Amino acid sequence: MSIRPSMNPTQPPAPLAASDPQPASRRWLAHIVPAALVVLILWLPFGFALTGLIEEWGVLGLFIKHGVFFFADTSSPLAPHALRPLTIFPHALAFWLDSNSFFYWHLLLMLALVIKGASVSYLMEKLTGSLKLGVIACVLVIIYPADTMQLSFRGVHINWALSLALLGSAVFLHGLSLKHKLRACLLSALASALFACACFMYEASLLLACIPALMLFARDGLVTALTQIRPKLAEHAIWVAGPAAYVIYALRTSAVVKSYQAGVVGTDLLSTLKLTYPKLFSVGLLRSTLGGWFDAVRITAEEFANYGYVLAASAVLSVAIMALLRKDNAQPAGTRNSSAMAFNIRLALTGLILILLGYFPFLTSNAHLAISQRTYLFATPGAALLLAAILNGGFSLSKALTGAAIGFFFITGISFQLYQFHHYIEISRTQTAILNDIARQFDGNTEGKTLLILDHGNRLNHTWMFIDESLTGSLSFLYDKPVSSIQVCHLPSKHWQRSDALGRKGRCVEGAQDWTFEYPTSVSGPGVPATPQPANLVIPKASIVTVEIGKSDETPQDTRTVPQGVVEKRYKSIVDTLNAKTRFIRFKDAVATDRYDWTFGKWWSMEIPTHGTGWREAEWEINSFHHHASAWKSERYSSLIFPFKPKDQRTYELKGRFTIFAGTTDRSSMKIALNGQPLALQWSADGTFSATIAHGALKDGDNLLEFDSPTDDSYYGLSARLEGIHIARQP
Repeated sequence: MSIRPSMNPTQPPAPLAASDPQPASRRWLAHIVPAALVVLILWLPFGFALTGLIEEWGVLGLFIKHGVFFFADTSSPLAPHALRPLTIFPHALAFWLDSNSFFYWHLLLMLALVIKGASVSYLMEKLTGSLKLGVIACVLVIIYPADTMQLSFRGVHINWALSLALLGSAVFLHGLSLKHKLRACLLSALASALFACACFMYEASLLLACIPALMLFARDGLVTALTQIRPKLAEHAIWVAGPAAYVIYALRTSAVVKSYQAGVVGTDLLSTLKLTYPKLFSVGLLRSTLGGWFDAVRITAEEFANYGYVLAASAVLSVAIMALLRKDNAQPAGTRNSSAMAFNIRLALTGLILILLGYFPFLTSNAHLAISQRTYLFATPGAALLLAAILNGGFSLSKALTGAAIGFFFITGISFQLYQFHHYIEISRTQTAILNDIARQFDGNTEGKTLLILDHGNRLNHTWMFIDESLTGSLSFLYDKPVSSIQVCHLPSKHWQRSDALGRKGRCVEGAQDWTFEYPTSVSGPGVPATPQPANLVIPKASIVTVEIGKSDETPQDTRTVPQGVVEKRYKSIVDTLNAKTRFIRFKDAVATDRYDWTFGKWWSMEIPTHGTGWREAEWEINSFHHHASAWKSERYSSLIFPFKPKDQRTYELKGRFTIFAGTTDRSSMKIALNGQPLALQWSADGTFSATIAHGALKDGDNLLEFDSPTDDSYYGLSARLEGIHIARQP
């Protein structure tokens, strides 16, 4: 069956061509192979080392406790997510296929990306008549650098929702090109079902139902597109039935369940949108068009220690694309007729509309506006179309320069995705090291007791590092039985992992016969009344199983023997991640040197889990291009632990900056010590501090930087907000 466009982009409707210059099978391969090759390029250096990160562990804990379930309806363990009943389906399918590893999680994520790329490739060819532009758009939509959650399992259902929405749109447009009415209606029904599944999986898909109409507009203009709809009313009605079915379901279900979406949106949606709608342009549109590429260029320049793999992969991808297109003589729409500019304007306008529609659902949540995880996945197809319009116009001006621009986008986009993958792999490795440490001491048998984890390494203190359901879910998965009663105490600070609404930790106090866990004290602040302080939690030692992790003086445990109580295959998958090595690429942040630069997140929304205690999680200052992370010091005694390799006979200098001091707190009350040695601080007016580090104060390995300053109970119980620290050789 021909998959050529049914008409030239600027001409009236015309019948399908009788034949294509290339067989249909070759053209389908031209859509699929580039997408598959990009996915292979991204996975090859890391293999299948990625494991769960946050929500994935909680989902696995639900499967262990309740058994595998495929739908999140009102009677399921995920009833708050009943407005997206298919949200759990990809996770459940992966677990059902192999309950002992993340192998099928990888395959499903890879397949989703291939479908996304191939669908966009087909849509672009249908739109422009150019297979070349289709393949370019295919690559761009996978490597587009705006989003920072594409390559993690916590977003696998979102990736699948977007892929199904794009696939449904592609199938529907193909159905519209068929003359046979029954076949056209059957394909429309299939397309509608695919799109409905996307909506039932992730409701942000709903606004993308206009993709087919926008494609017709971009290809033929408004008047001609409208004239095409009338003879195809049956097909369009079938298409609309899919999203309409979801809307009806959502309205009925929202009346009987307290949904996750209702909690995010709050009680006054219109008031929220009035406040947030400017960010549709200042944050959403800017990041989608320019900001993502700005970060991609900087990541390419700053994070890679070698470029051999990136350059070789980009070259192989380009050669493969040229080989697939060697018999394709069709010219891009912008080079074939006098209305090229009008077509490119419509194509660019279509991209802009899709960007805004893809980002719009997240305006309902201030929390989502502060991150770039998941919020740009649905804007990416529009961004790829917009960039394709620019490149399409570029071909008519200079093929050489346009080809160079495409190479630039390929290299920087691939670099961005590789670094993103590396970032999540490093978090996985830290998590698996923690799980291995626990498994070596705990057999999974609490007999109704509480598991107390004494965390000497101060790792279990961040959303990315096993908080609440992530910890119980991961241990339940490892031991194949519910492990739900867990408390974590950080040492030597004795901070309790449990925090209040202001991100402040409680305290754990060891007595002769019991452990007392004290909730954070009551504090207040401008606009916030005094917080409640629940009664202490007291647990007798006879009801506690204690495990100590993160001791720096411990000898490495032999990971070849399987600890008692764990599921052997699951433990092996954990150890495989712990021992996995990245091939072909070296990243600068993976090697300890005699320079240390710490921020609570260097690249927007790719936070680095804090190794230390006494800090709230990162807050982002979102600017046009440079986004800065900082974190509040929320305890009197806070610490940061960092690796270092000092050189002999070198003198080093510590620099940092506190951007705000809370309430009555000031810089004079701040004391900093390195490995127990006090540092003499010099201050600047903007909160920047510096100190000379005495010879021998830094050691090879982990170093401890301690901050001592009072907190202000009338200012949310906070002390000061730290932007970062930097240790380098003294000039």
